[in-house]
Amino acid sequence: MTRIGIIGSGHIGGNLAGFLARAGHDIVISFSTDRGKLDTLAAESGARAGTPAEAAAHGEIVVVSVPWRAVDTALGQAGGAAALAGKTVIDTTNQFGTVGGRFGVLDLGGKSAAETNAAKAPGAAWVKAFNTLTAGFQASASGRTGPDRVVMFYATDCEDAEAPAEALIRQAGFDPVRTGTLARTDVGHQEPKGDLYGEEFHHDDAVAAVRRLRGTLPAGTGRP
Repeated sequence: MTRIGIIGSGHIGGNLAGFLARAGHDIVISFSTDRGKLDTLAAESGARAGTPAEAAAHGEIVVVSVPWRAVDTALGQAGGAAALAGKTVIDTTNQFGTVGGRFGVLDLGGKSAAETNAAKAPGAAWVKAFNTLTAGFQASASGRTGPDRVVMFYATDCEDAEAPAEALIRQAGFDPVRTGTLARTDVGHQEPKGDLYGEEFHHDDAVAAVRRLRGTLPAGTGRP
């Protein structure tokens, strides 16, 4: 059993609370303007409700799953970089926002969304995952077996985070395939406008796609 803190009580965070609680983990879920709804979500998913600071303190692994505009607020409420130091952080966010009155993918000045967020908590082992597929699809696809099992792409700069990230992805009901590091040239393939974003992949096709995009087979492509 792993202690997991989830900062974000929307559809993806709620899905993960349920997936991982059913896998036997100890979950604290947080970050909602409506404590009643948070309590209900926690009860339905098998988690416990708390504050972002409580979720961060509780988790050996901390999931950040909030809208892009709320990332700084969520991290601040969690206790900032110090609260996440030494922890594995799973970042599900995507850089969507409004510029000039139009909603779309934000320009982060050549950086990936993952490395932009990771820089806010340099002591954490940052992992980008659970961001390529809609919450509804994740809910329906989790737990498939055999050749229909769905891939969840992930990326990290920290080799020590690879094993816990892959274990968590498997326990959530998916096959892990690593796209590489948090650099835009790697993780950018799984972020909005990337070749892997928004598409359903199965293991062998996913490995082939990553090999094609990067010109090499990255670590972290093994099946359970």
